[in-house]
Amino acid sequence: MLLYKNTFENIKKMNCNFPIEDQFYATETEAIIADGISRDPIGVFDFATCSFEQRLEKYPRPSGAEMAAKEICNTFCKSTGTLKERLKICNINVKKLNEKNIKICDYLQNDLYGAVASCIKIENNILYYAYICDCGIIIYDSQGNIKFQTEDDKLVYSNPYIYKIGIPWNLPEARVIVRRDFRNKPNNIKDGKCVSYGAITGEDEALNFIKSGKKNIEKGDSVLVYSDGFYNFLHEKEFINEIINFNKVSFEKYVNNKSTVDYHLYGKEKTIVLYRI
Repeated sequence: MLLYKNTFENIKKMNCNFPIEDQFYATETEAIIADGISRDPIGVFDFATCSFEQRLEKYPRPSGAEMAAKEICNTFCKSTGTLKERLKICNINVKKLNEKNIKICDYLQNDLYGAVASCIKIENNILYYAYICDCGIIIYDSQGNIKFQTEDDKLVYSNPYIYKIGIPWNLPEARVIVRRDFRNKPNNIKDGKCVSYGAITGEDEALNFIKSGKKNIEKGDSVLVYSDGFYNFLHEKEFINEIINFNKVSFEKYVNNKSTVDYHLYGKEKTIVLYRI
């Protein structure tokens, strides 16, 4: 049963007409969340040269991140096949979006439109799932124990090497290196493993980073599809208790309070779709 679906806005970006770059589609049996890749502000190359508020003012509207996330959700709901096949179709349509809007990719203001995503389908007590990068899926049993969780591929594989670049993110050189050399690059091998992360940008190489599988589910299980803004919530006892004893008013109050008190860990844009088996 589909219990809940919602996007919580970024606390610091509310009330400023900021694009909603998380998008979702959900029915009683399937769901997808697409989290758009943040864009660079227009005319700002070194983020340290202007305030956070100024960067918000210069943020592109409409946002290519929002457009890519919407395209993915709209494509997913109209496509057929396995979840992985449907994400491949999403990638094709994002490629068309980029061909229309990005003439030359510079990995900065003219970076490719794109998003990461996770999706599920529930059929005959089996959960089919597919995801790319740091959107994910988690299953709790009726007692709140974690039965399964997808891996945050960027956190596990890419970030340890991205941190070694030694250039602060506010500088354009760092953003170019990460987006050009670490995104959708299956041949970026270090210490015997691929250290790139995937994103649905329309590039053929993105397909190498889509992971899929299936898990048995049973009565009482809770299935969550989430964007990475919820990542820091997922293992906390209070959050799990809210999920197991779900009440919409209580849950939203809890999430909003946490987001306000500690923005760095909990306040960013985040989406959740919750099922109870």
